[in-house]
Amino acid sequence: MHVSELKEISSMTFECEGFFIGFRTWTLKAYDEKKNLICTVDKNERHNYLKYVRFIVALKEKGFKLRECDRKQLKSGEKNFLMKKFIPHIKRSDLEEIATIADVTEDEINNIRNLSTSEQTCLAERLGLEYEELINNLDNLDKL
Repeated sequence: MHVSELKEISSMTFECEGFFIGFRTWTLKAYDEKKNLICTVDKNERHNYLKYVRFIVALKEKGFKLRECDRKQLKSGEKNFLMKKFIPHIKRSDLEEIATIADVTEDEINNIRNLSTSEQTCLAERLGLEYEELINNLDNLDKL
């Protein structure tokens, strides 16, 4: 299903157990307009961006997607879940792992610059990025 065909969630929560950064377990939940639980992602991951992308994939499997405000909130550093400032510092191995989870092919990654703006926007959303974040980090991807 194409990202544009997915329905936006109505609300979400992200809470953690534990006190020390690096030793917390996060639970992400999304709800529809009737406050019904759509999905929960709580499996421990190597880092939170993997959990974030698994949340995006779990929603997609149910026919939903995060709103822009939800993506931005999760990457805002609020509660120390994700830190947007680390996005430019990803390694090729991180990108490949995230892409695999998001069902993004190596060909799509290697040809990002050749995609239309619409395709780049869709790809960015599948990776948990905003279009601007993808475009602003293309030079970093070329160095990977």
